[in-house]
Amino acid sequence: MKKESIQRDTLISADENREMFDRIAENYDRANRILSFGRDKIWRQEAVDELQPEEDGRYLDIGTGTGDLVVEILKQAPGAHIDAIDPSEKMLHIAKSKNLPDNVHFFSADATALPMEDETYDGIILGFSFRNIEQREKAIAEFFRVLKPWGRLVILEAVYPTNPIVRLGYNLYAALVPLIGKIWGEGSAYRYLMQSIKHFPKTNALFVTLHYAGFSFIKTELKMLGTIVIFSAPRGEEPRTPPEN
Repeated sequence: MKKESIQRDTLISADENREMFDRIAENYDRANRILSFGRDKIWRQEAVDELQPEEDGRYLDIGTGTGDLVVEILKQAPGAHIDAIDPSEKMLHIAKSKNLPDNVHFFSADATALPMEDETYDGIILGFSFRNIEQREKAIAEFFRVLKPWGRLVILEAVYPTNPIVRLGYNLYAALVPLIGKIWGEGSAYRYLMQSIKHFPKTNALFVTLHYAGFSFIKTELKMLGTIVIFSAPRGEEPRTPPEN
C-alpha cells in the first residue's frame, strides 16, 4: 500500500531526519561544543531555568538526543521524574549510556502522537529539536494536551538572525559548518541543519502559533545576537480561535 503523503513543515521527512541523526549521533555532543563555541551548555541551563523544575514534578524532554537537557534538569531538581523521547535509537543509546538515575526514562516516541495521557506533565522542554518536527502545529496541540493546566512549555531553538549585519556574519559561519561536519564524514548532514535554521519560521510567527494553541504569557528571549531563542509559556485553559481572514 502506498504511504499517504502529508504536508510537512520540514525540508526532509521524519524518516530521513531520524536516519540523519542516527548517522551523526556518535559525534553529536562533540560537534555541539565546537559549533557553539561551548555556549550550548549555557543555553540549555537557561532553558531549564525557564522550565523551573521541582523535586516532585513530572517533565517531558522531546527530542532529547543524547540527554543533555535531562542532565541539566537533574542538576536543578534531582528528584524530578523525567520522560525523555527521541526518534533516533542511536541517540537514545548514547543517552542511556550516561547511567542516569531510575527517575529518568528514555524511549522512542513521535512528538505529533504522544503516547501519554492528558494532563500528565508539569513541564515540557525541547532543545534544538522543534524545527525538526515534521508537523509542528500538530505537535504543539499534543504538548497542550499532555501538559497540566498552567504547566510550562519551553522551546530552545536556533533561528536565522533578522539584523542584517549579524546575518552577514552568520552566513559566513553557516558556510563553514558543513566543512567542519566533513571531519566526521557528515558534511551533508550539517549543511541540512544550517538550511533548516534558515527555513524555520520567524520568532513572531511561532509566538502567534503558540498563542492560538492555548499558551499564555509567552516569553521570548534572544541569545547570541539573535541566533538563539528561548520560548517559555504556561498552558492556558483551552486553545483560542484564530480570527477569520
